[in-house]
Amino acid sequence: MIDNQIKIYGSRIVIISKKSPKIVRFILTLLLVMSFLIPFIAFYVAIDYKIGFQFGIVIAFLIFWGIGFYILRVILWNTYGKEVLTLNADKVRYIADYKFFKDGYQELDTKDLRVEIVLDSNLPESKGYLKIHNRNDSIETVLKSKKNDLDILKHEINKWYNNI
Repeated sequence: MIDNQIKIYGSRIVIISKKSPKIVRFILTLLLVMSFLIPFIAFYVAIDYKIGFQFGIVIAFLIFWGIGFYILRVILWNTYGKEVLTLNADKVRYIADYKFFKDGYQELDTKDLRVEIVLDSNLPESKGYLKIHNRNDSIETVLKSKKNDLDILKHEINKWYNNI
């Protein structure tokens, strides 16, 4: 199931996640619609039964729309998710791209830069993620990839910073 695409565009490395199954995205979309509609239904029922405006309705809007926003991000990540590593002379930049949102922005100084492949022992094949670090900070990719692809990425990053 982990067949992420890795593309290298000069100084940009893009790891594109494999789309999740359609049924999973469909169920998440149903949950998103429900979390959007439930507060409106509660508001309508309160008015219909002449209960009047309650502060709890505002809380319901906040809670359910917060849940809906989180579900929207999960849907977008499972549909369009990708990680972008930008290699500059003095910095490595990381960002998780959800197509309509960008998150997880990290920046790392390239002095004493090290690149490691961290294999996940829970996966049947040798798959893992990339860890880029210096003395102070680190960047870890989220998407799991095949070891062969990670070896290529490690080589490209080391070549870019003359760490071979």
